[in-house]
Amino acid sequence: MSRPKQASIHIRCDYDLANEFKQVVEQNGYTKSLVLRELMQHYINTSKNHSMQSEQDVMRQVLKKDDTIKAAPLKDMTADELLKLAIRMAEKHI
Repeated sequence: MSRPKQASIHIRCDYDLANEFKQVVEQNGYTKSLVLRELMQHYINTSKNHSMQSEQDVMRQVLKKDDTIKAAPLKDMTADELLKLAIRMAEKHI
C-alpha cells in the first residue's frame, strides 16, 4: 500500500506570531503541522463554495455590524475598537 504524496508549504509571518503559535500548540500537546493541517482543512470546508471577497467588501460587512465603529474613522478608533474590528475581519477569512 503506497502512502499519499506529501507536500511542504513554507510561510512567512511575524517572528513573535510564530513563537507564540509554537508555544500555544506545544502547551496543548499538538504539533504545528497538525494544527495547520486542521486549519487548512477547515478553511477548505467552509470556503470551497464561497467566492473570496475583496478586503474592501469584508471591511464594509464588518463595519455594518457595529454602528459605533462605523461612525469613527480608523485613525480615531481606540485600541479595543481596532482589535474587535481585526477579530471580526479575521473571522470572515477563517
